[in-house]
Order: sequence, then C-alpha cells, then structure tokens
Amino acid sequence: MLKTWFVALRPWSFTASLIPVSLGAILAWNEGYFHPLLFVLSLIGGVAMHAGTNLINTYGDYLSGVDTEESAPTCPQLVKNILKPEDMRLVGIGFFIFTIAIGLYLIKVRGMLLLLIGFLGIIGGYGYTLGIAYKYKGLGVFLVFILMGPMMVWGAYFVQTGVSSWLPVWASLPIGFLVSAIMHGNDFRDIDYDRQAGIKTLAIFLDKENSAKFYCFLNLAPVVSIVVLVGLRILPFIALLPLLLLPQIRQIIMDIKAAGQGDRKKLGALEQASAQLHFTFGSLFVVAMLINLAL
Repeated sequence: MLKTWFVALRPWSFTASLIPVSLGAILAWNEGYFHPLLFVLSLIGGVAMHAGTNLINTYGDYLSGVDTEESAPTCPQLVKNILKPEDMRLVGIGFFIFTIAIGLYLIKVRGMLLLLIGFLGIIGGYGYTLGIAYKYKGLGVFLVFILMGPMMVWGAYFVQTGVSSWLPVWASLPIGFLVSAIMHGNDFRDIDYDRQAGIKTLAIFLDKENSAKFYCFLNLAPVVSIVVLVGLRILPFIALLPLLLLPQIRQIIMDIKAAGQGDRKKLGALEQASAQLHFTFGSLFVVAMLINLAL
C-alpha cells in the first residue's frame, strides 16, 4: 500500500518544484546570502505542496470525469479502485497542512510577505481541479507559469535574503515557460478526452494546429529569454550554459510537428519530453549559477 501511495504522489514530477526553489536559492547565494536550513525547508515545503497538488489534481480529474480507464490517466489509482477518492483528498489536504506548518516557521523568520506567497500557492494547488478548477477554464498553463516559475523562484530567493528583488522574477522566465510546456503537452495529448469530459483547456480553445504552434513557442521562449537576460546583463554570461540543449529542443520541435500531423507515438511522448527538458535545462541553469560563484 505504501508503494501505491508513493506512485500516486507522482514523485517523478517533483523536479518541477526542486528546480525553481534551487534556482532562487542559488541566485541569492550569488549575492552573498545562503542559509542551508532555510534552503532545506524551502525544498521540503515546495515538494510537499507539489505532492498535495498532485493528489488533489488526481482527485479532481476523477470527480469531473476527466480520468477514465479509456483516457489512460497518468495516475489510475482512483479509476481502477485501488485507492478511495476521499482518502486521496484527505491525504492531499494533509500535505497542504504540512506545507503550512513549514511556511509558518519561514514567515516567522522572514516576515508576513511570505504569507501572501504561501496563501496563493495553496489556493493555486487546490484550485487546479477543485474549487475554481482553473485548469478546466483554460487557465492552467498560464497560472502554472506564475506559480511554478516567478512565484517559486522569487519565494526561495526571498527566504534566503529577506529582500524583494526583480532578479529572481526575470531569471525564472525560462523555467516558467518550460513548466508550462509540460502542462500544455499533457493537455494537447488529451484534447479528445478532455473535450468528451466537457472541460475547456487552453489546448481545446486553441485547437490542435494552434496548440502545436503554442507548444513550439513554449520550448523556444526559454532560449530567447535567457539570451536576452544575458544580453541585458541581468544574468552572467555563464547562464548561457543551458543552450547546450539546443539539439534536444530542436528534436522536440520536430516531434510536435509530427504529432500535429497525426503521429500518436510522438503525441503521447510530449509531456515526458517536456519534463526532461525542464529538468536538464533547469539543472544546467543552476549549475551555471554555481559556477558563477567560483568565477
């Protein structure tokens, strides 16, 4: 049963939280601020919030009829009656409560501004498929960009420094585009199933052709944004290190074009390809800023 719950948490997705939190802390370290305990607590809090969001997302998709055995959901524990829906909802809320406990300590250390960030994060996680259910209104890709891009990077930076700055916001843009690509890749793959379920994702609003173009944009925008940030001297030259992944990005662009022409195998692999790019691009970005410390 423990293994079942572990899989339900989707631990492979946690890099989408680990990368922005690490980036925010490393940016602060480049400015002379680094507190190991606060960094570890930020990581644990970010992952706990992500875990709670994943469980509530699965619960919401099941409740709305988005997840069925025919739609081949990423986490089939509920549609296959392996776990009980109410148990999943309660465990998800439990992770949010644990996140709040960590957040209260960080608020005590850094001040009430973190309360707003934490509140928005909890609402954003819970409201993805429940409550306002913004995913079903075509807002998922945009709000995930903010929540797991600028908000997480800025929050991790502020926890280290206690100072508000635009630096982590600008530096978060490549990461925000890439995490949005993960979400859009999922929605693009599931257009037909989501339409049958009666929900409205951005991919449905755009239709398949424009969704493919938007997906290309989300994968190219990180390259453009990091080049611009280095050109404006907001980031150091070493921050261009992730551009080593240009061949991988080119392959993703080719795959989305094939998927748009009906290649089901390429279509099914989009989300995984985006997640891998987010991790490798983000890791190289973090490594680049670590190298900058030694220069």
